Amino acid sequence: MKRLIIFTAVFGLCTFASAQTLTKLEVFRSKGCGDYVWVASHRADGVFAPENSLLALQHAIQLGCDIVETDVHLTKDGNIVIMHDHSVDRTTNGEGKIADLTLKEIKELNLRDNWGASTECKVPTLEEYIQVAKGKIFLYLDKAGYDLPGHESGYMVKKLLHVLERTQALEQTIFVLDWPYEKAKRIFGDCLEKVIFCPVVDDRIPDLEQYVDEYIDKLSPVAFQFRFKDCNTTTYSLIPKVQASGSKLFVAATWNNHTAEHSDYVSVFSRPSEGWGWLIDKGFRVIETNFARDLIRYLNVENRRIFPSDD
Repeated sequence: MKRLIIFTAVFGLCTFASAQTLTKLEVFRSKGCGDYVWVASHRADGVFAPENSLLALQHAIQLGCDIVETDVHLTKDGNIVIMHDHSVDRTTNGEGKIADLTLKEIKELNLRDNWGASTECKVPTLEEYIQVAKGKIFLYLDKAGYDLPGHESGYMVKKLLHVLERTQALEQTIFVLDWPYEKAKRIFGDCLEKVIFCPVVDDRIPDLEQYVDEYIDKLSPVAFQFRFKDCNTTTYSLIPKVQASGSKLFVAATWNNHTAEHSDYVSVFSRPSEGWGWLIDKGFRVIETNFARDLIRYLNVENRRIFPSDD
């Protein structure tokens, strides 16, 4: 029997478990958008804890975020760690490129907070991140598509898939890439239908409309991530096509040039109706943000966090 559940900040750790997780997976993967807006917290909740730390991840879960965006890199000895930059200089009390450091060396470092002060938080591995996130929040793994020196194209994705398969986390993991369909299929293999693969829509992609059509025909993605600097781009003109296909519209409000300047900054420092509200009115139902707490508060006021469930 259908009923409505209003998701608030207490939703996080308490109710995104077991059967509820399956419901969320099913609804997110289903066609159509509805009114519910899915919140993706950028670099976990990096405003209130060291970015991409386990503490930031826990904060995002407690807030009631649906998705946490995080960044992956490979250490010198082949381990996957969670960090935005290619080096540890900015976010830890150490120095050096991640690719030149072993996991043991990185684990000896402490993460810095947003003011540059050293904390007790350590750089997490992907496995540690999954342990905290499993059954509680979707993981969006950014930087997965970068080519690594000395390795074939797609090497990082294959490393990630190995970990995700072993930890049974494929279905709750999101990849956002601008690869043509044939490349995505070749590298992901059967996992392309198991993960949540969101193609990028950006004017820099050659033959953009054909690229979108091929994904709609061959994969029917859960969502497409749009990046448009203004409303005169080919990308923006493709919004109705993607909406008509049933795929969700995904946008990173963290960037002015991805949102025609209707970003977090307009929303937080001016009027949310001109930022997040504008994006929602255009049909976007997945919004990545640096200000998850503020976005969730706004969505609750606008009745955009009412979630359909079958329990």
